Amino acid sequence: MMKTLCVVVVLSLFSVCQSASLACEKLLNPLDKGPDLSGSWHIIAVSSENCLFTALINALVLLSAKVNITSKDTPNTYDTNFKIKIYGYCVSESEPLFYVNNTLFGLDSNNAPTGDPDVLLQTGCPDCMVLKGVDVISTFLLLSKRKTVSAAELKEFETQTECLGWSKPLVLNSDHDYENCQSLDDDNTDIDTSGLIYQRLKRTSAESFKCLAENFLSYPRAAFQWAQQFWSKR
Repeated sequence: MMKTLCVVVVLSLFSVCQSASLACEKLLNPLDKGPDLSGSWHIIAVSSENCLFTALINALVLLSAKVNITSKDTPNTYDTNFKIKIYGYCVSESEPLFYVNNTLFGLDSNNAPTGDPDVLLQTGCPDCMVLKGVDVISTFLLLSKRKTVSAAELKEFETQTECLGWSKPLVLNSDHDYENCQSLDDDNTDIDTSGLIYQRLKRTSAESFKCLAENFLSYPRAAFQWAQQFWSKR
């Protein structure tokens, strides 16, 4: 009986692992057909290759963000306007975008695609985009036409980040009122958020320290693994 039980357990674990692998393969595939980019997209959650990036954002700011995308006369070319809100202060930034084969490129001064592309990945959310970007900081974004998504849709995005081995997604603030806020673009804006940042640091310090600890511990672990590999080859 025990032998049979062990066989069943092993086969079950193999099946689970195989299913998880297939699920990851599907979730990390580029889209076959991308969405219509035009419209207003709310940035719901962000993950990064290293948890330090999201931990720093979470520790310092209460962040909301969205992007308005408008098609231009030139095929596959769009204008993008990013709006970001931090503690009631707003800033906007615009840049052109080139979209082809489910990849997004920035455009240089000659309107030529430049840099590494962001790639649109699979998502079961009908009005969402999942973007994987590799730049100075590698990021993974969940965007939606809605201000919030369902728990199941957010869980799918979290599963995608787990498949990549990236940080747990940071869910951004859902306050997308960008009309009734002071502009950070105004030189006369008097900004004092020190008290708000201090209060937020107190609430989020545990998560930040956890990320720092994981990073510091990973260095000796990596060095030990390298030493093992080095001596095994001698």
